[in-house]
Amino acid sequence: MESKYALLIRFSLGIILIVLGINQFFNFLGFSDALVVLETNKVFYGIRFIISGISVLTRKAVPVALIILSFFAVQAFFYFLSNNPENLISPIGIVVLLVILNIANNKNRFKGLFN
Repeated sequence: MESKYALLIRFSLGIILIVLGINQFFNFLGFSDALVVLETNKVFYGIRFIISGISVLTRKAVPVALIILSFFAVQAFFYFLSNNPENLISPIGIVVLLVILNIANNKNRFKGLFN
């Protein structure tokens, strides 16, 4: 059984990823254009966010989902850091923090990937 802290982090990351994935298709938050320029990439990122969010929520293939998300999280973090540092505390900044916390929480599940 996981702690309430880990449960809160996991559900927060999953919900945020699903909302960001749906936002790539419907653009109801109004900031997806800053992350993705091409329409084909919007679909790719949207599907990847939704699948990763569902994976994190259901605890299926969490290490793989977190590794895939970490590449995007680092890319988005440095994009905002270099181009728009005042918006670093945004949903993307929160996703970066939650990915790091989830990786730290699931470090035992990563041992099989690196042996």
